[in-house]
Amino acid sequence: MQARLSEDVLYSQHSAFFRTEPGYFFLNELVADPTIPDKYKEKFEARRRIRDLHVAPFLGIDEEFVATCGAELMSDWSKLVGAAEKCNAIHYLESKTETGAALVVWTFSIVRRGSEVLSYRTGRYRNDRDTFMNKRTIGFPGVLSFYDCTLFSEGDYGVRENSLNAIKWDLDISAVAMHGGELPDPRPLGSVRVSQDDRPDVLLIVMDWTCPPWFEPTTRRLSLNDPRWLDLKRHNDVDDFEPWTQATLGVFCEAGTDP
Repeated sequence: MQARLSEDVLYSQHSAFFRTEPGYFFLNELVADPTIPDKYKEKFEARRRIRDLHVAPFLGIDEEFVATCGAELMSDWSKLVGAAEKCNAIHYLESKTETGAALVVWTFSIVRRGSEVLSYRTGRYRNDRDTFMNKRTIGFPGVLSFYDCTLFSEGDYGVRENSLNAIKWDLDISAVAMHGGELPDPRPLGSVRVSQDDRPDVLLIVMDWTCPPWFEPTTRRLSLNDPRWLDLKRHNDVDDFEPWTQATLGVFCEAGTDP
């Protein structure tokens, strides 16, 4: 309901509602009612939800170290981090393009509902490269920054925080405002190195997030075009996916996740 009301307030010039605080709305027709306290009539202008993906310094792992990692390490983020720390192969970078011999680490979060995953088509806000534009994706990306790592990160460099923030921003989710509860944490499924023709290679941490039963995506989002639930067992058009999705499909399926 909050998502529907938010869209109505944002896009309609003659909305019957206005926002009084995050998650709360009031009827315009009742503003003149003297029996209703003024505190319920104060308008709250919500800023548009545009997520900043580029906050340095960024987490990087040395390419030479990644090249030596076998399937066991690549499938377990905590073990990969531990091994990289022992080799002094993990550190922060000031740029995503001038990385030296390191791979910038990104989370690539997959939203799941039972056997289906949420997909959408990428737009210019998400990625303006020809290999991504108008392609279908199943992930919500976030570059891992120094600021993602907190006292509650439990040694994972903030991948869960980064992943959940990317999901909440892009899908306009507020569990506290909407349902008075906390959202479940995403979990890392594995890592994959992705080559890019015109940019440095990156290391993607594939994150799996099972959405709450009340969640349903809406269509009129700045970066969410043509949202659709897909059963990957039945969707065989791999060429319709953008490169990062193609690279991570194997990780998602091999992790034993249904599908």
